[in-house]
Amino acid sequence: MNSTALRRLTVVQFRLQLREPAVILFGMALPIALVTLFGLLPSFREHSKDFGGLRLIDIYVPTLAVLTPAILALTALPVSLATFREKGVLRRLSASPVPVAGLLGAQLAVICVSVAVTSGGVVAIGGLVFGARAPEHPAAAVAALALGSAALLGLGLVVAAVAPTAGTASAAGVPLMILNFFFAGLYVPMQSLPHTLVRIGEFVPLGAMTATASGRGSTAEHLAVLACWALAAGAAAVRFFRWE
Repeated sequence: MNSTALRRLTVVQFRLQLREPAVILFGMALPIALVTLFGLLPSFREHSKDFGGLRLIDIYVPTLAVLTPAILALTALPVSLATFREKGVLRRLSASPVPVAGLLGAQLAVICVSVAVTSGGVVAIGGLVFGARAPEHPAAAVAALALGSAALLGLGLVVAAVAPTAGTASAAGVPLMILNFFFAGLYVPMQSLPHTLVRIGEFVPLGAMTATASGRGSTAEHLAVLACWALAAGAAAVRFFRWE
């Protein structure tokens, strides 16, 4: 598939995504809405000794910035591909001029753009509007977002590979998403958890991503963890993925 055809297919996939209210509202609008809501709460703008002088908004911006890749990669992507397989769309595409790999590439491109826009929006609103602390190492935070997104997309493809139906894909992807949310500190700030749980969380994709952005622990270790996840999940997705 040439670049023009891939670009057109990507535009089509983007339009299809816009027709899915759940993806737009939950995957993209929710993080923006949460950072705005949290920033408006007086308690989130007060410095706390329990968090080393940080404010809750400082702690939650890195967490909210990485929600979109987890939501789209672990729910939207596997459910979409499982639905296509279940309905025979992938099998029919294999006999058409549009290669199935092109469809997958277009979907991944749309997700990556969505992640960049939403994560950038969360950081911009948190920093410019509410004065949230910027990442200690911006380049490392961007690298963590890229590697972590690749890891989550790989996990999403693994779910899609083994799920025979859209329902099964959702049943497998949602618990993975919730687990990542927990270790990213969405439900309870990681600073409030026992050290053992914090360390375990740093070996989970979203946990390593937020730890990098927050400046907790070894940046090199977090990036290495994310790279390993990306490679392992990508290899597993290639090994087990089936088109029909």
